[in-house]
Amino acid sequence: MSKARRAKLERPVYPTWIRSGRIFLFWLLALALVLAGLAGAFVWLPAISVSALAIPFLYIAIVLTWTSHRLGPKGDNVQGKIHQLLIDSVAGQGRLLDVGCGSGQLLIRFAKSAPGDYVGLDYWGSDWEYSRSQAERNAAIENVSGLQFLRGSASKLPFEDANFGRVVSSLTFHEVRDVADKTASVAEAIRVLEPGGRFAFIDLFDDPKFYDGRQKVLDVIARNGGRVDVSSSLSRVLDLRFPLNLAKVLKYAVFVSGMKQLKISQEEARTASV
Repeated sequence: MSKARRAKLERPVYPTWIRSGRIFLFWLLALALVLAGLAGAFVWLPAISVSALAIPFLYIAIVLTWTSHRLGPKGDNVQGKIHQLLIDSVAGQGRLLDVGCGSGQLLIRFAKSAPGDYVGLDYWGSDWEYSRSQAERNAAIENVSGLQFLRGSASKLPFEDANFGRVVSSLTFHEVRDVADKTASVAEAIRVLEPGGRFAFIDLFDDPKFYDGRQKVLDVIARNGGRVDVSSSLSRVLDLRFPLNLAKVLKYAVFVSGMKQLKISQEEARTASV
């Protein structure tokens, strides 16, 4: 095997959140409709109108391709900037859990920034281009040891209460499909956080398709002992240029961070539950 081939195989693989298979599918559908229209026009000229059916598929393909570019390191590296935002928000010591670790990129960046005890959890469904073996391989290539990758659901974290000093999650909670109420995963993330520990979440908390308003998410955090220090639309924290600012992409993304209170009073719990 050549050195160039070996070097390519030994590079970590960090896909963006946009599935490449989906991008390929929409490009394929658009091309197929255009070709079908052109082919039909040889027999009956008005058949070329079939090509017009490709327009919505072409638009989606362009948006997905452009979004993936913006997220990746060859574009605006927004995915990397989101990861850095989470790292900066929970900087310090303490065992750390990444809920929805995917390819392991965020957890590996944490481990490279400072030594510690790091755990990544993901369901790694077949619909995604991530896997546990991929995450472990990436850690090995990056020469980062001691990371633990576990399979499980964010709605039922397999950990005892107060098991971590830091908990982060990036665009995962709304993807959890084994519960109707997406805030169940938020509550779980706070449950496993120790008093005084820090949390930082980014998710589509403003998207009415997934949540009954951002305030409900903040109330769930408060009921479980969390104190929110920052609650801001991601677009106010990072420059989200088109098409990242579309509703189907990151328009509804919200950054929430804070800490778990050392003690929550009965009055605070009652107020949060109202």
